[in-house]
Formats: sequence, structure tokens, C-alpha cells
Amino acid sequence: MDEALHALLLANAAITARVGQRVFWGEAKQGEALPAVVLTIISAVDHAHMSGGGYIVYRVQVDCIGADRPGARLLSRDVMAAINRTRNGSIRFIQSDGERETVGDAAGQRAFVVQQDYLITWRA
Repeated sequence: MDEALHALLLANAAITARVGQRVFWGEAKQGEALPAVVLTIISAVDHAHMSGGGYIVYRVQVDCIGADRPGARLLSRDVMAAINRTRNGSIRFIQSDGERETVGDAAGQRAFVVQQDYLITWRA
């Protein structure tokens, strides 16, 4: 799922126009330019059944990080448009499950962050 979601985001022209290749799992590197996207797996539930392997549903937090609120909001809208209600290969469905805003430190600098949660149904 990790590689598939990363590739899906980087395949979107609107996202890469804003962040280039700055889509990271876990955290952005110290001093990395903004804006950027940081992905974090919050949880995963395996829905196995008696006839074999099932689907795994991941809750993934997508941090859309900008130097200011307008930049973070525009990036978050691009991410939402690119992945919400999407199917792609082993990713069976992506559904938005909440959003919040915060101001804090990211990549070693003061940043505005729009945090989005997505439920991602995936099957290997």
C-alpha cells in the first residue's frame, strides 16, 4: 500500500506542480522546502475470511504542509481531488475520513498543516 499511495500522489500533475517530489512517509527531512506532503499510517485492520486473505483497511494521515495557510489549503484540496473516492490497482478504495488544521513545526521550520485522514482499502 505504501508504494501504491506514494506513486498515486506523485502521478498527479496538480500535486507535483506544488511539491515536486516532496512526498514523504513519516516525516519531511530537516530543512526540506515547503510545501510538502507527509504520510503516516495510523492503523491497519486485516479483514480476513475463511476462504482466504481479505482486505486490509489502513487509516492514513496525510499532512499537507505549507509555509502559510493558503498554501497548505490549496495543497490539501489537490490531494483530496486526487485520491478521495479513488480506485487504483491494489488500492480498492480511498475514502476521506476527516480533516483538521494546525500550526506547528515541520521540516525544522514553522509551518501550517492541514491534516487529512483517509481510509484506504487495499488487497495485495
